[in-house]
Amino acid sequence: MKGIRLLNRVKILNILNKIDFFSAFNPGEKNMIVDTRSRFVAADEGENIIVQGERDSAFYILLHGKAHVELEENQKVLAALEPGDFFGEVSFLTNTPRTSNVVADETCILFRFDKKVMNSLPPMTREKIKDKIIAKLVNLLSAKNESQK
Repeated sequence: MKGIRLLNRVKILNILNKIDFFSAFNPGEKNMIVDTRSRFVAADEGENIIVQGERDSAFYILLHGKAHVELEENQKVLAALEPGDFFGEVSFLTNTPRTSNVVADETCILFRFDKKVMNSLPPMTREKIKDKIIAKLVNLLSAKNESQK
């Protein structure tokens, strides 16, 4: 993946305004996120964004494009990802190896959140990010419980 530095501030803010992940963020918080421009990355079609088994404590928010989550052993697709989806949150929270691959189905633009970015944000903004991650994990657990009935 390569870093993106050519997007202008207005374009990035327009993208963030369309993504549900950032819906609870005020304009000042979105501007702080835009100021971490070096964290925007692009992945080409067919490129691994995340590789199963690797250690990396970042999570990603898909801003543009489509990707999928698959298991390395059998390439079984576990989830289709679209703009607004985020992934890699388990390794971000637990610093454990990646549990699956995430592969770009087309050119993707992503925001890469790592500990450095997280620690540079004010506590209220960090809490909003944690709340989004917790809500997703609760929904996944709830869906898993429902599928077992």
